[in-house]
Amino acid sequence: MNEKSTHVVVLGAGYAGLMAAMRLAKKTDSRDVTITLVNATDTFNERVRNHQLISGQRIPERPLPELIAKTRIRFQQGTVRSIEPDRHTVIVETGPDQTVDMRYDHLIYALGSRVDVGSTPGAREYAYTLDEHSAAALAPLLPDLAARGARVLLVGAGNTGVEVSTELAERFPDLDVTVVTRSSFARNLSEGAQRHIRKAFSRLGISLIEHAEVIRLEPHEAVTAAGTIPFDVCIWVGGFEVSDLARSAGIRVNGRGQILVDRALRSLSHPDIFAAGDAAMPADDPGTPVRMSLYAAAPMGAHAADALAAHLHGRQPSPFGLSFIAQGLSLGRRDGVVQFLDGSTDTATRFMITGTIGNVFRQFFVDFLVLNMRLQRTIPWVFYWPGKNKMRSRAATERSTREAAHADG
Repeated sequence: MNEKSTHVVVLGAGYAGLMAAMRLAKKTDSRDVTITLVNATDTFNERVRNHQLISGQRIPERPLPELIAKTRIRFQQGTVRSIEPDRHTVIVETGPDQTVDMRYDHLIYALGSRVDVGSTPGAREYAYTLDEHSAAALAPLLPDLAARGARVLLVGAGNTGVEVSTELAERFPDLDVTVVTRSSFARNLSEGAQRHIRKAFSRLGISLIEHAEVIRLEPHEAVTAAGTIPFDVCIWVGGFEVSDLARSAGIRVNGRGQILVDRALRSLSHPDIFAAGDAAMPADDPGTPVRMSLYAAAPMGAHAADALAAHLHGRQPSPFGLSFIAQGLSLGRRDGVVQFLDGSTDTATRFMITGTIGNVFRQFFVDFLVLNMRLQRTIPWVFYWPGKNKMRSRAATERSTREAAHADG
């Protein structure tokens, strides 16, 4: 590495991190900027397809060295153990008792989120999750479980719970699938979309228990205030959490541990750190409420790259903007729902697409995003997201009342 060059380290190679690294490599000069991408595994996990992985379907393997081929990105496989902002250093574990001190001039933090199994006693010990390794561990067990009509309990009935339960029930019709939720299910969808999902549950023989919070898991039994629910296998999809690395490093975070960022996606406390994806939260809404989702992660990764590239070129970065226009759910391989949204409030409208077309539309979006990440190597402008320019009237350095409250508090 040229000692005079600027070293950018990107933590995490999910949708936000990979997008950021690929885009930044094209938008900066190799003579001035070097880029290192750090990830725990050497493959890109299409997380939004893990419900297919858990059901035993073959998912295309996407090795990171192949995805970043013909770029100047250096790949470092390893697990981030700590960040020392005062030393501009990241400590990366590369093997048993082996660590690397990786210095940076700028950091893009995109470590994403994971299923929260720490908030409910027993969840960590007695439940599988949709995280890649857990999903891959359960997948080979399901055929035998189905052969004996095993009881599968899913805790959580958000979009992820809906997708996992319908995928399993369709692929293994002999499984006894039950979904339990502490409130209602798919609350962010319209009544019409919810009715369609209920019909799919009925068609696939899925039992739904609403308004029953699981307060702890025991071996083969979920305990609620109203009684117990027996299971042979439990899959926990009841929410997500982020790593505590940023909080431990003294970086300003919100109550969930997400890095608070300004309109250019820079840390409010450490301007040399940009953050994107599930692990970041704008201190001021960029035209719509931001939620943990693929839909938000990729644009945030792209904008973080654009903002950092602008800074390195001596230009003022533009403010991040976003509009949610739709979200898609698969209901097995032959059914789905595409729910159209109000772009400013991220709330459901009455417009939707269902059935096979809805499923195809959802899969097209996922594949199209992967294609867009590949295209960052040559034509980064091809990725343009809804709401990208909606906040252009606000300077990226302008602080809103909400930002000021975070900074001062």
